[in-house]
Parts: sequence; structure tokens; C-alpha cells
Amino acid sequence: MIRKVFSVFSRFTTKGRKTSRTVIMSKSQHLQANGFTAPGFEKVAETFSTNLKSGSDKGSSFAVYYQGRLVVNVWGGYSDYDCRRLWKEDTLSTFFSSTKAVAAIVIAHMVDRGLLDYKKPVCKYWPDFAQNGKESVTLEQLISNQAGLITVEEPFWLAELKSDPVKLGKKLAAQKPFWTPGEKHGYHPLTFGLYLDQIVRHADRKQRSLADYFADEIAKPFDIEMFIGLPRYLYHRATRVKLTQMYDRAQYNVDREKHFQGDPKLQQITDKNTALDFKTTLKVNDPDNRELPVPSTHGHATAANMAKLFGIVGNGGMHDGKRLLSEEAINRFTQPLVGGIDASFGMDAAWSIGTHLITMVTGNSEPNHIFGHGGYGGQYAASDIRHKLGFAYTTSFLDPFASYSDNGDERMYSLVNSMYDCVFKLENIKDERLMFPFYSTFKKHMERNGQSSKL
Repeated sequence: MIRKVFSVFSRFTTKGRKTSRTVIMSKSQHLQANGFTAPGFEKVAETFSTNLKSGSDKGSSFAVYYQGRLVVNVWGGYSDYDCRRLWKEDTLSTFFSSTKAVAAIVIAHMVDRGLLDYKKPVCKYWPDFAQNGKESVTLEQLISNQAGLITVEEPFWLAELKSDPVKLGKKLAAQKPFWTPGEKHGYHPLTFGLYLDQIVRHADRKQRSLADYFADEIAKPFDIEMFIGLPRYLYHRATRVKLTQMYDRAQYNVDREKHFQGDPKLQQITDKNTALDFKTTLKVNDPDNRELPVPSTHGHATAANMAKLFGIVGNGGMHDGKRLLSEEAINRFTQPLVGGIDASFGMDAAWSIGTHLITMVTGNSEPNHIFGHGGYGGQYAASDIRHKLGFAYTTSFLDPFASYSDNGDERMYSLVNSMYDCVFKLENIKDERLMFPFYSTFKKHMERNGQSSKL
């Protein structure tokens, strides 16, 4: 048999992670892990089952493509905790900001076809963009969080992406950067995808939205069931997202400010969020909101389909005789453009053309930049071209503190580490493996060893 089928039952109560915050989920009992692994990847299934048993995970899915084929597809726990609905193989989950990496793949696809050029000013494709000091902003600067367009001062509705994208485009075009473009970088939580959507609409010969371009040119041709904006007829398959922990917002702000290393003024501006119909991430439980084609946050898929997309990219861009991206386009994703503490969010990360980089150092080999993007509450999707991997983790239990852990989200990273244990064993790699989700720790490691971080 190529695949190993398993069904593991958990009969243990939750011990839970130590936290000073109030856990609102009851203890996980009798949660079942379902799915399959290919020979050699059994450890991933064991880790997934252990996470359910311990209660560290209460509902999620994880999938891996390796050398062009699906080798891990596991799911378990609750997709809707309120009604105790269990996760199924076809459960569609919200990937939140992991969608940004999908948007970056769309832009790379258009660059491959000569419709866009990273080095050209955005106004070459979208003339109205050349306002308020943005005349020279390049596509490369915008997609690597250097443009200073962290929010839109004029209130707007995400629903305008469907009802009146021209009106929304005028608001975006009129916005003045919050710093001189190119002088620093800062995370663009919502505007990232809104600006890329307008660029696609102006550069595409059919004037499609980014979501429609993705559906027509990537999802359908490569048989990837993923949607930027979930169609209403599929809502019955969707997760219901829930915060895993109650927290005092005022105390949270105090704690965050105490440890925040970016620009406090830019942080406050970013936090204001002028999108009138997206004031909380829980708003995606509203089908009216969930169907909006927001390229920053509203990607929906199973982990298996998300892993397929990143697996194709990680395997050289070819699948079933069809090319998704050129090798040149894929290699660009591995090249850091900016790194360190970002000004608006205070994240310690390296970024390429639209993707976050997790760097792996193995023995004396050159650093391996794994590229993808995290999503609010614990989501992640990424490609590794050195080992020909694509993987995705998604959960309906949103941990608002996951990204602030010293080791990243423990649910996702435990699975990723098990995945690499399996891959290294299959590839007979015995060197020590170090993973650096944060740029500063990678930089310090390289400096200690007399090497450059190449940024």
C-alpha cells in the first residue's frame, strides 16, 4: 500500500498549556484523529494525535505534499465547537493572512506572463495610484511591506470589493504613505491584498479581481479547491472560528506595549482598522462577510488543497505536465528583501516578495529559506524548494497569542518538526537541523559562525 490509513482515538483529558489567561474550552475528550500518511511519515500522524490527546489542539488539519504527491492528510477535533460538529476531510477552513502568500503567487504568475514587473512603479499599471508621494513606489516595495500604506484613513467597506471596487480603488489610490516608501518596512495586515487586488484589476487584460484571476488561472487548471471569498453554497462545509482564550484587552495592550519594538505611533495607526465591516476576526462566521474576495484574509480551503498549491510551487512549479510558475519566479520567493523588527506590527521576520521566510540551517549547507505566510490564530502554509515540500496547517481554534510565543505556534511547529524528521530520515540527512522563525535569532546565529545573513 502506498498510504497508511489510520484512525486514532484519544481517551485522555487535557492538561493544557500553562497560561495566565482564562481557557474557555472544556477539556478535550475522545477526540479522533483521522486521515492517512504515506510510509515514512507515520510520525506526523502520531504527533497530530498526541496534540489532540493533550488538548493543545482541539480542531485542525495538517497536510503535506512531498516530491509532488500527497503524503500526509490528517484532521480531527471540532470544526464547530459550539455545536460539537467534528472536523471532516472536506471541511473548509479560513486561512486568514496565509491568503497573502496565495496573492503573492498570483502576482508572480502575472510577472511570469509579462503582465507585471516587480521593478516598475505601480502607477505604470494603475495611474491613479500616483498621488501623495506614491509616484515612484514599485510593485516590489509594495509587496514587501515597504510602501508605508499600512491602513486607509478614510473609512471603507470590504463589501466594496464586490459592490463597487472602483470606489474602493479611489480611496486606496488617494492614501498618503505613513513613511517614505523604501525607508523602512511594516506589516500591512489588511491593505496588502486590497492594493494587490487593484493592481491585478488594472493589469489583467480581462480586468478580473485577484480572486477571480486565481480561480481561473490557478485553482481550476490545477484542480485546487480553494476560494478567496467562500461561495455561499459551500458555507455548510466551513469551520466556525472561535478564540481559544479569553483575555483582557486593556491588559493585552499594556503587555504588548511593554514588549513592542516597532514604532508605537505606527502601531496605533495600524490597529485602528478603518474597515467598517471587519472589526473582529470572528466576523468571518458571518456568511455575508465570508464570501467577500479579500486577498489579505479570506482564503478558504482544506489543508490538503492549500498544501497542494504550495507543494506544486515547492516541487519546481510543475504538476501533471502543466507549469504554474517558472523556476525563476519560485526562486525569487527565497530571496529576502527586508528583515528585522517591522515598524507597524513589531514582528521580527524576514520577507521576500510577499512571503514570510522561515530559515533552516542544516550542518554546513547554505541557509534554506522556507517561504509562505502565517494566518491569525495559528494558520500556516509554506513551500520548501530544497526538499520539494508544500505543507499547510489550519485550525478553527484561534490563539491570539500564538505568534508571540518564543517558538511560534506550538501546534503547527510540532507537526512541521515531525515532518522534517521524516523527510531527513528518508533523505538520509544526519546533520543537526536548526529552524529560525524569527530573523534576529537567525542573524545572531550566522554572526556567531562568522557568516552573513545575506540581507
